[in-house]
Amino acid sequence: MGFLTITSQTLSWEEAKKIQETIKSYGVLQAIKLYSTFKDLQKDLEELSWGEEAEYHICKNLCKEEKTMVVSGGYKIIQEIVNQLDQDDFEYHDEFGSYMVEAIPKEPYSLYDCHSPAQAYESLYNRRKLINDELSKEEMFLSSVSSWPRLGVDDFFCKIKDGLSDVNDYPNTLDTEKFSIHNSELTSDHPRFPAMIDSIRLRRGGKYGLNVPLFQEDGTACEEVEETKTPKEIHLDSLHYGLGAICLQVTFEAQNINHARYLHDSFISLGPIIGALGANAPIYKGQLSGWDFRWNVIAGLADSRNSEELNPDSEKFVPCSRFCSNNHYISEHPNFSGKRINNGEKIEINQDWYESFKDSGMSDRLAYHFASLFSHDALIIYEDRIKYDSSSTEHFENLNSTNWNSVRLKPPPSYDSQIGWRVEFRPLDIQITDFENGAYVALLNLLTRVINDFDIDFSLPISLSNINMERAHQVDAVTKQKFWWRTNIVKEDSDYTTNPAKESGWAFFSEPGFDNFDSSCFKEMTISEILEGSEGLSYKGIFPLIEEYISLNKFHSKDMTYCQKMLSFLSQRGSGKITTGARFQRDFVLNHPNYNQDSLVTDKIQYDLIKETSLLASNQKWDENLLGLF
Repeated sequence: MGFLTITSQTLSWEEAKKIQETIKSYGVLQAIKLYSTFKDLQKDLEELSWGEEAEYHICKNLCKEEKTMVVSGGYKIIQEIVNQLDQDDFEYHDEFGSYMVEAIPKEPYSLYDCHSPAQAYESLYNRRKLINDELSKEEMFLSSVSSWPRLGVDDFFCKIKDGLSDVNDYPNTLDTEKFSIHNSELTSDHPRFPAMIDSIRLRRGGKYGLNVPLFQEDGTACEEVEETKTPKEIHLDSLHYGLGAICLQVTFEAQNINHARYLHDSFISLGPIIGALGANAPIYKGQLSGWDFRWNVIAGLADSRNSEELNPDSEKFVPCSRFCSNNHYISEHPNFSGKRINNGEKIEINQDWYESFKDSGMSDRLAYHFASLFSHDALIIYEDRIKYDSSSTEHFENLNSTNWNSVRLKPPPSYDSQIGWRVEFRPLDIQITDFENGAYVALLNLLTRVINDFDIDFSLPISLSNINMERAHQVDAVTKQKFWWRTNIVKEDSDYTTNPAKESGWAFFSEPGFDNFDSSCFKEMTISEILEGSEGLSYKGIFPLIEEYISLNKFHSKDMTYCQKMLSFLSQRGSGKITTGARFQRDFVLNHPNYNQDSLVTDKIQYDLIKETSLLASNQKWDENLLGLF
């Protein structure tokens, strides 16, 4: 989750809200200095790197009771294991829940190394196996089911005190206070995370609360509960249901700031498509939900807006949560500069800060983007880091790292950094197996190279992209929903295999008032059509473009075979020949002998589900419905 190097205590929300304008003004100054320092930074293509971050739940089996629990304080066990191991390939970081861990490669991959997609898969598999080999001695393991099925239900967690030598199982007798989802032991003990929980709750002026549709069966209970006022919803009352869900994020370095802005905007329309293709979060609070994908759960629970900011008729209305799909484009490229393409609801910004960004040399569009980051308050302020430090980027990073858009522009992390401008793709649920995770990171690597090297257009009106994101959450959206998409991603009568923007060093600027909007080029398509193409719509398709790119470049036969295998796997998932992780979980529950057609996922069902997914993740078992014949 970033910004974890500071470990000092945080201010209470009451203290923090008194100095918001001061803290944000310091962040503006740091953002301007970052921009001024790196606005002319230029990297060669062969220098560019990329990487991924995979999150896991830390779990323990109670075999006699046939229960699986998340381990409160499990990250301390991971730290203990890492300290004992002689390895320098991977890093393991703290995450929101004390039962979570983030694992990353020690060094990034080379973007234009044709072996790097296969290298990423090997890294994903090995970093999980490294920890699991040690955890297995205590019947513990890392799980990658995105939303933990019975989080918040009964005795759903156990805890540790002093590392592997002292893993304590709670007794089976239920203590509602001890097992509450609000138990502070479930949250990482890094000061950032408890402060985040308190600040979001207090700023919004009420309890956490989000209603998720409940999957309806003949035996589904229809009792009204106080929180929901409706029988057909699951009421989630803790940030753990959102930020406790685990994901796979992929980051790409750009040649310069204009290139980063172009990549950023090209990724926006891909978020809902790849999100639906990788949906793996169908169960919440021990119940099958009417959603397959985790994104809106986090967006709703991490929403810090108060009642005035939620009211469209209020002067203080803020149109979107701080965790949401992107609501504006930031590039000057003609593909993204049309007025109706960039039709998200405007966020009210501080005009003085906007002018300061413009005075630093930013274009109107980039200045608006940076100013919009400061429309939300700083959730975490460290008590000994309040003063302005001209050598630090902390105040800016504090705001940027808590604006959780589906695609994020990331400046270099410090003023003397060797890292360039980056773009982070954020929507993906983590997958059950690393074979699947490897397929998605390979797809994003190849897509980035195609976007860089081919003259293609992935722009959509922001309003249509937002519609797509809502559709991406529906049950079996990958096969049952249609998504708005551009039919002319390849320009007619042009050599699209050469990108003039790249040839010009990404120095593009649109004519004033340029508007490339043509409603006839946007059609509703299935994900399979978006990926494979549609003759009826004279639409080429994303995968044929990637195949063409591979054939035009010098991939070694082994690397070409690997990439084509990953594309074939995703093609079959897009067509429904093999299932998403969400559908796999649903089918497992619906076909379990203990399931009573009541939408409930019991301890026994969860135990068997997690056992099955863990066997798949460790390559001890292969399921053709989920993974095909590869």
